[in-house]
Amino acid sequence: MVLRPVAELWLPKAGNFPEECEDAFRCAYPPDEDPGPALIAVADGASESAFAREWANALADAFTARPPQFDGLTEDGLKEWLAPAQEEWSAGIPWDRLPWHGEAKARAGAFATLLGLVVDAPPGGEGPLSWRALAVGDSCLFIVRDGRLWRSFPLEDAALFDNNPDLLCSNPANAGALWEAVRLDDGECAEGDLFILASDALSCWFLAASAAGEKPWETLAALAPPEWDAWVEEQRSEGLMRNDDVALVMFEVAQAAE
Repeated sequence: MVLRPVAELWLPKAGNFPEECEDAFRCAYPPDEDPGPALIAVADGASESAFAREWANALADAFTARPPQFDGLTEDGLKEWLAPAQEEWSAGIPWDRLPWHGEAKARAGAFATLLGLVVDAPPGGEGPLSWRALAVGDSCLFIVRDGRLWRSFPLEDAALFDNNPDLLCSNPANAGALWEAVRLDDGECAEGDLFILASDALSCWFLAASAAGEKPWETLAALAPPEWDAWVEEQRSEGLMRNDDVALVMFEVAQAAE
């Protein structure tokens, strides 16, 4: 089995410029003939913190460059994995040009959610692909199988979204109860599975639509890139989606060509 990208789309808040978008995503798919893992990450920077966009990008880069070891993952192991991204974020801040009040806010650190997914072949390449996911916060993974929503991680209900998601901090001193916020999940892939990774506003819309008996994955899969911006704006204007940055990654599991 191989992975076929379906969509990689994003949009900033209404009224914001593209460079102000604080959602980030990265996708690293191996070639069909390569048994290496696929690595996908979605990170959502918290607007209330300083340089959140940079932190979200650092987290997405870190996961797709070198994901944490899922087997036996501990809090210390996660902190060790985070450290290079935290150092990268700090090194990119123009500390000498910040006003005193801006520096104080930046010193507290930036905050962001993270959803990371690894899809890999078993040792030797025999058998189905497997997936592992790590989440801190409310960016979500959805897996559609046989025409129904088969898995929703880490949230399963639109009512669970609020303004206080768990977050990763760029300042280790302000990380808080980091380990308590970590959620892990895993499973096997089946041919035809559709994987959807989305930041919070789109995830909330997705779960609300699914609960209403709709098939939101079909709506998303049918959107061509030129239609994406207008569709998101329509959902916002009708009150179906919160006005927030949006990121979407979709791919399907397909049979490899002979």
